[in-house]
Amino acid sequence: MDAETTAEAPHLWREIGLAPLDDSAAAVFERLLAELSRHTELPCRRLPAPAGGPPLQVPGRSQVDADRLLERVESAAAATAPLVVVAGQDFGVPLFTFVFGRARLGGRAAVVSLARLRPEFYGLPEDPELLARRAAAEILHELGHVAGRAHCPNRSCLMSFASSVEAADERGLDFCADCAAALPHGLARARGPFAAAEL
Repeated sequence: MDAETTAEAPHLWREIGLAPLDDSAAAVFERLLAELSRHTELPCRRLPAPAGGPPLQVPGRSQVDADRLLERVESAAAATAPLVVVAGQDFGVPLFTFVFGRARLGGRAAVVSLARLRPEFYGLPEDPELLARRAAAEILHELGHVAGRAHCPNRSCLMSFASSVEAADERGLDFCADCAAALPHGLARARGPFAAAEL
């Protein structure tokens, strides 16, 4: 999900910086980095989480306020290397019950929650590979927003809106041709001519 601000998208990113916010995210971080690296041509580098104390909560809820966390993360991000902070805690914003992640269109950073990407959140057995795949997809989706791309009407595009984990799974890990062409070089891994075709 994107915060409602627009700006000109960056044309060149050197790498993607990722930082675990808490122990829950740190425990699965190496697997997540490996999975994300399979889906982007940009180097993915682990960074320390920005300082600033524990994240603020949405009033009246036991959820991290994703927008306020994003403000903190953006202040620490470099213009040529977006920063993604990954948390094990659940995210919310005052207008939404929950969000998987948050980014500002044309911003410098994103925040992603693993809480509702975990199968065990829905009473299912743990599945570290599924969690890593879902998290990589959400990171790439939010980075699409950081690059200035809004939600896409193509339901099979990674930039389409997903209001549930089932919808997020259905959209997969690929950007449509239009979205891929508008992203910074290297963010979308090149696909073969058949995979890139729109049916």
